[in-house]
Amino acid sequence: MASEKLFEAIPAFPENVPTAPVHTVSLASLVSGDATAARSVLDACQELGFFLLDLRGDALGNTVINEIDSLFGAGQDIMNLPAEVKEKYPHDLPKSFLGFKPRGLAKTETNEPDRFEWFNLGQDGLLNNTPLQPLPDLVHTHLPLFTSFLKHGQTIVSTINTILASQLGLAPDTFTSRQLPTKPSGTVIRLIKAYACPEEEDLRTSMIHHTDFGTITLLANVLGGLQILAPGKAATDEQAWLYVRPKPGCLIVNLGDAMVQWSGGLLRSNCHRIKYPPGEQRFRDRYSLAILVRPERDASMRSLVGEGGGEDENLTAWEWEVKKAMALKRADAVMESKGGKPVAVV
Repeated sequence: MASEKLFEAIPAFPENVPTAPVHTVSLASLVSGDATAARSVLDACQELGFFLLDLRGDALGNTVINEIDSLFGAGQDIMNLPAEVKEKYPHDLPKSFLGFKPRGLAKTETNEPDRFEWFNLGQDGLLNNTPLQPLPDLVHTHLPLFTSFLKHGQTIVSTINTILASQLGLAPDTFTSRQLPTKPSGTVIRLIKAYACPEEEDLRTSMIHHTDFGTITLLANVLGGLQILAPGKAATDEQAWLYVRPKPGCLIVNLGDAMVQWSGGLLRSNCHRIKYPPGEQRFRDRYSLAILVRPERDASMRSLVGEGGGEDENLTAWEWEVKKAMALKRADAVMESKGGKPVAVV
């Protein structure tokens, strides 16, 4: 997450808002091999599918905090480019996940247009796995910073993947070997702008509830707005949606559907959405920075735990991602949390 100085520049997150019970784990503890911290990661990834990773006190973590601070400024400039510039670099599903998604292209659960934009910058182009995607001049200016942030983020993701595999009794490289940054994949850096909500009619969902397709997402937020669905609850129950409170120096980490598939359902991919920010924060545009890691394009989606045998066992990661992306376009698409430990409904 960004440093304390960016949090000081925004209205405070209200104290009376229902928040999710998200574990906080220290990166320094994980790197040092702390067994309690490693177990906390597994517990979080089975129970809620989300945890906060405290970057402070670790050399790499402190570097990432500084990069996030810089990229938040660059990201605002990029997301506020004129519409006529962004229209030259559109994302084009299912052919490509890269480029700009305009506001209102998708729908929310009330069938109203969404209230966010995103820009996807592909890992493959940044790391020379494939030719670089077409980009505005402003993005080219910041490519060294994006590339450095991506490489450092991948180091963190590798640490988490190794810990999860070991905690599940698998070979340490079980997950990392299927998502090498040097191999073509759908991994992206994503910038998101969710628009301010000054009017009563704006107080609704900005991005519909969903689970991530990939393996691990590293997310940096300053303003609130991210909500996760309480395990065992229905998405239609508004009381079941809990805010994730951003904290200085901490990344929000969540697992995606690929980890559920590979772990035979032992790990959890939890439904989440973007709602309007709480309290006075609603009057600010909300910017986010994320690395969404996906498997190598040719990686098998066969379960690595148990006997497998599901309908997606014979798909490659790319075939699997396209299948999931196109399914979301159906009117009867059902988005729900997947995998993890059974949780009692209270």
